[in-house]
Amino acid sequence: MLSADRHDGPGGTVRTAAGARCPDDGPAARWRRAALAAYYVALMLADCLMLTGAARIVLTSLAAVTAAVLLVAATRGAGFRRAWQNLVYLPVLVAVAQVAITAQLHYTTTLLLTLVGVGGAVPARRTAVLAGLLGCAGWAAAVATEQRLRTPELGYYAAQLGMAAMLGVILHEALRRRQRDLRAARDELAVVLERFENLFQASPAGVGIADEHGVFVAVNPAFCDLVGMPADELVGASSHAYVEPGVPIDPAGREMRYVRPDGSVRWAWLTVGRTGVLDRTDTRHWMLIHLHDVTDRHVAERTVRESDRLLAAVSAAARRIRTGEDARGTIIEAVRELAEADSVSLLEPDGTDLVVTGDVGVEVAGTRVPMNGTSMIASVYRDGQPVFLADPDHDPRVSAALLRLVSARSMMWQPVIADGRVVAILVVSWRTRVTSVSDLRARAVALLADETALALEHERLLSRLEQMAYTDTLTGLSNRRAWQSRFAELLAAARADGQPLAVAIADLDHFKRYNDTYGHPAGDDLLITAAAAFRSQLRDGDLIARWGGEEFVIALPGCGDAAAAEILDRLRAATPAAETCSVGYAVWDGAEPSERLLERADNALYAAKSAGRDMVRGAVPVAVAS
Repeated sequence: MLSADRHDGPGGTVRTAAGARCPDDGPAARWRRAALAAYYVALMLADCLMLTGAARIVLTSLAAVTAAVLLVAATRGAGFRRAWQNLVYLPVLVAVAQVAITAQLHYTTTLLLTLVGVGGAVPARRTAVLAGLLGCAGWAAAVATEQRLRTPELGYYAAQLGMAAMLGVILHEALRRRQRDLRAARDELAVVLERFENLFQASPAGVGIADEHGVFVAVNPAFCDLVGMPADELVGASSHAYVEPGVPIDPAGREMRYVRPDGSVRWAWLTVGRTGVLDRTDTRHWMLIHLHDVTDRHVAERTVRESDRLLAAVSAAARRIRTGEDARGTIIEAVRELAEADSVSLLEPDGTDLVVTGDVGVEVAGTRVPMNGTSMIASVYRDGQPVFLADPDHDPRVSAALLRLVSARSMMWQPVIADGRVVAILVVSWRTRVTSVSDLRARAVALLADETALALEHERLLSRLEQMAYTDTLTGLSNRRAWQSRFAELLAAARADGQPLAVAIADLDHFKRYNDTYGHPAGDDLLITAAAAFRSQLRDGDLIARWGGEEFVIALPGCGDAAAAEILDRLRAATPAAETCSVGYAVWDGAEPSERLLERADNALYAAKSAGRDMVRGAVPVAVAS
């Protein structure tokens, strides 16, 4: 057992378990010496700036020597343990000399501060008392021998000196009381350690003791062997890897997975007991953590469970694919669970990059990786072969930034292949080192990669069908069905915010003659190029659709009569192949139905045709027309 520590002597000593005495060379003692040294550095600068003549030289030199000696004692510690006992008197003598040499009573302030500092810095009572008496006696002797010091303020400074001595005594006693409290705490801990030490050493099960903060204070050899760590690394470490704070503990225990530092995985049955030991201030709660190795039993049971989970995950992904839902989240969550991974990301091609379209366990959605780069992701995308790395930080193809982002120790890259081409990449990562990917893990990831391919292909087909339903197959513009849906939204928005809305109908002039002259393929080409030219003249948010044949319908939100005429005239001038078009438009009056608005635009188009074609003509306002 540890005995009670005791501090005495000028620097203070500590009594160890063997009863030996060693100097007070801990960080706190060295800090106190350094603080006194800093004070005398400041005093040296003050003397140098404020004094003159011989007093300046002598007192600056004394302060400098004192600061230097205290700094050496603070940095060297044990090498000055005997000298430190006598160094305490040096600051006191320097403070007395300050008064005696300057013959100015207000320098008593230096002595006051010195007595307070010695009282708070020196744990040895005898040394602190002698230093205080020496300072008071030296000050009295200086006053008695120097006539100039006996001024009307003498009584004031004498009282201040007494109060400083009293404050030094109070600080000194507070320091000693704190040291006694620390020794009592160490004794209490020593008793607890001795009480359970024999039980720890003899127990065949892994046993650890954690304090009320969840920090291990003791572990037995069986515990160290199970977790694969020596006792000196476990003691002082957190027990939260075994017992989560704030989570109720089942008295019957639970099974837990533990990855040892060498990468091997052990399964243990965890039971936790709590107890309270009363001390003088509060109830301290201790935890006894028991671990029983059940790895062999768990491996056999896990094989059956994982097979069932794999089938369930594949079935769930298949159901979501059939219902038309986005199966990405289901699949990557299943990959993480079955591979016992910490994070999974799904990357899909987008132009010249691969972009993260799904993630779990890490927030990297939207991250882009160039396809033609040298990264592992780009390499697997090009080669189409899965890669597993137990130590990816040693491979130059793996980005160090990626490893930091996902906190990965081991990683796997699985290509998703459909119709013989790679359509996506699954990136699986573990925060603890995985020495190898088991057959079941690899099979689960590969099988779910196939499901991912089916899901992506299904989504692509649905997207294609939806696009075909709302797109004119010849020009690529919206068709009538898309126009009706989108135009209803624009009309509702204009009604809500009170903004103008113009609708126009553009018709290629003499298109039948063009077809008869150059043939229908040339006519189709003219429609395609005209659609592209018209679309290039419109703004973002404008809507254009093929109305039928050589007619195009256009919606211009936010445009009144003049703005619509300007945009539509640019559109007319952009007609390709030296052909012309006529445009009629109408501005919504804020109340009329969409059919009436289109009718007025069509009438305006008829007026443009009748007036000679190749022009833009606005509809007659509603009030005038009626």
